Amino acid sequence: MGNVHEDPLSELGLRLRTLRAQRGLQVNGLTNRSMLGRTTVSQALGGKVVPSEATLVALAQALSTEPRPLLELRQDAVQGRGQERQLRRRQPSTGPHAAGHQARGDARERPGRLVRELRDPFDLEVQWAIDVSGGDDSDPLPVYVEREHDALLRETVLGALEGRSALVTLIGGSSTGKTRACWEAVQLLPDEWRLWHPIAPSHTDAVLAGLAKVGAHTVLWLNEVQHYLLTSDPAVGERVAAGLRELLRTPERGPVLALATAHPEDWARLTAASPPRDDYPHARALLTGSSVRVRIPDQFICDHAALEEAAQADPRVAEASAVAIEGRLTQYLAGVPALLERVGLASRMARCLLIAAVQLRRLGHGPMLPLHGLEATAASLTPDHIWNEHARPGWLESALEYLSAPCRGVPGPLSPVQPRPGTPPADQPLYQLSGHLFGIGRYELRHDCPPAAFWAAALQHAYTDEDRQALATSAYERGRVCLSASVSDGRDLFGLYDRGSSYVLGQEADRARAENAVATISEQRASGQLQRNAVLAYFYQRQEAHHLDQLGEHEQAAAIWRELADQGHPDAFVHVGRYHLEFGRRTPAERWFRQGAEAGDDDAMQDLVFLVAEDGLFDEAAEWTERIARPAESGDIYAYSRLAYCYKRAGNLTQAKIYFRKAIDAGLVDCYQELIELHLEEGDIEGACRLYAEAIEAGETSAPMMRAEEQREHAKADELAFTALDRGRTVEPLRLLLLHRLQQPDTVTLGTALGRAAIDAGEAFIVNAVASELSADGHNRAVEALQRIFDEVDESVGQ
Repeated sequence: MGNVHEDPLSELGLRLRTLRAQRGLQVNGLTNRSMLGRTTVSQALGGKVVPSEATLVALAQALSTEPRPLLELRQDAVQGRGQERQLRRRQPSTGPHAAGHQARGDARERPGRLVRELRDPFDLEVQWAIDVSGGDDSDPLPVYVEREHDALLRETVLGALEGRSALVTLIGGSSTGKTRACWEAVQLLPDEWRLWHPIAPSHTDAVLAGLAKVGAHTVLWLNEVQHYLLTSDPAVGERVAAGLRELLRTPERGPVLALATAHPEDWARLTAASPPRDDYPHARALLTGSSVRVRIPDQFICDHAALEEAAQADPRVAEASAVAIEGRLTQYLAGVPALLERVGLASRMARCLLIAAVQLRRLGHGPMLPLHGLEATAASLTPDHIWNEHARPGWLESALEYLSAPCRGVPGPLSPVQPRPGTPPADQPLYQLSGHLFGIGRYELRHDCPPAAFWAAALQHAYTDEDRQALATSAYERGRVCLSASVSDGRDLFGLYDRGSSYVLGQEADRARAENAVATISEQRASGQLQRNAVLAYFYQRQEAHHLDQLGEHEQAAAIWRELADQGHPDAFVHVGRYHLEFGRRTPAERWFRQGAEAGDDDAMQDLVFLVAEDGLFDEAAEWTERIARPAESGDIYAYSRLAYCYKRAGNLTQAKIYFRKAIDAGLVDCYQELIELHLEEGDIEGACRLYAEAIEAGETSAPMMRAEEQREHAKADELAFTALDRGRTVEPLRLLLLHRLQQPDTVTLGTALGRAAIDAGEAFIVNAVASELSADGHNRAVEALQRIFDEVDESVGQ
């Protein structure tokens, strides 16, 4: 007797789809091989309509498989459907079948829709293709031609069908085919799988609200993954990343397949671990751990015969393959040339409106751009002479009409957003910027900081609170601290907008803030509020200790930290230990560090590493270092480089090289120069040269940058510093160049200009760190120059 299948028709469809995937065929290719109609083939693969025997024989021949198992499944399906209808009519409401019905009801409560109910690829943000006169309108998508990444996608999907959860991230520029590839991969999945595309009310709110309900056989559609992970408040994105990691590594909840796409710039920012901050350790672990990463080049690289076959079947592909420049076929299909032509012929005011949209998006606003915000920010960016000449009545309506008109069948540069059924209507029209134009624009404007009027308009008209917070964070990163504080109404005393921990370099101002903070905490304690809330009390105790240290009241601060340590807070041990170490009491310091380390505090472990390394106990130092650096989702990979420096100071260059290499492999490309120097010290010129080339490829441009600076090629040095920054790999070249210039009396002016450029590019943290180093070394003139820069950019906002 043959195998009994619960649903032989679904099993038949699954087997056909699996065979198609294993043979590397798309629907169009299978249609051509079988000489069947596209609808007939699609219905057979779908597993909902019983195919004829002739259809199955033709498909079996096209798939190079034995037809008998397929025909047996068909026979079971024909017989079983009639029996199932009779059973359902007679089925009582209790018993095992009722439990099955309940399970199906539970499945309906899970997030997402059945994949075979998906009919609209554009609802999942697949891009529209150009319209070609005379083309076949039966399929809105062009014939698909597989490339190298499709094989990896197919392998991952087949793994999911075998029960292995996975995340696949497609990394590539705009309009390179990332989302379409994911859509094609989903077509390989059977009926019982679901697809969940969390986007409302916001990407992060949706995924955090529904993630716990996600069950087995679900596809998580994370298109433009930066919307989920690269958040204005990194803690929110980290919660999403941690939840996704937990889902993917929990076997009883799987198999689950997460499909994500990312632009290279966003990927670099999420996966880099460069000072001064490492805001996304969970995201980095999620994306670079055991997940599958696939890079898609801008050029369309595929089998030439497959492309010719597709061109014969689809005039859109034929035109793109014949006309696209430099092999950018998918970009041509997405209407990019038409978009660029539309922008090139736009009026002055339409261009200003488009630039405003790019600036809003690159500085943190979400994809839904409100009309009032576009109008106000465009006006702020328009030069006076252009405004006076071109901003005539009706300019906004005219510009929107021009920019929103479709370009050869694809949406225009700035297209209106249609409200989804069931969602409350917006209080004003919303517009969405073309993804490709956003990619171009944010690169061209990557170092630009808009004027104060733009910030005021953007924050006033932001669509959501999340958009407003993201814009305020961007302002903060660009030294506009007063503006960012105004968004929080000045009440966030110890959070992101604590100016005492940001850019103000004057010691008197720092002391005044610390005194005010301590006074405020004393008032809170006197009112009894802290005693009623243990979490709040712990938070304020930590802040009070911090500010007492700022005021030089170290004994009082240490007493608070001891009290917190007695309460079992692991991070308190390291502060007490540092207090003892500051006053030369090494033995009690080590005792406190060891207590904190054994309690799991990374800072205590690191301070213990320094002490035991000084005693020559490198085996123990290495053990603690590995604990600090691992696991990857929360580890401090800088621990590797710190231990490497300890080995270097002790003269053990062999071990120093090992740990600098570990740091590089973990993502710290800053360590290349140290490793190169060690190879040179040992006379390994060949190894040093090899590492030198590897470092430049990774974005560590310090050596060529400093050589250009020594030859007084300052513009070239600037370019190399920002090259590393643009690649998202390291800020070290920029920091090094700033420090070098500001330490030399004859280049202080150049250094301050570079500092201003860095601030406007969003790297105010780096400039502030350099100022602290200069202040400690007594370079007062340079510190005052940087202080003036911060004052200028901050005060300009309020004017």
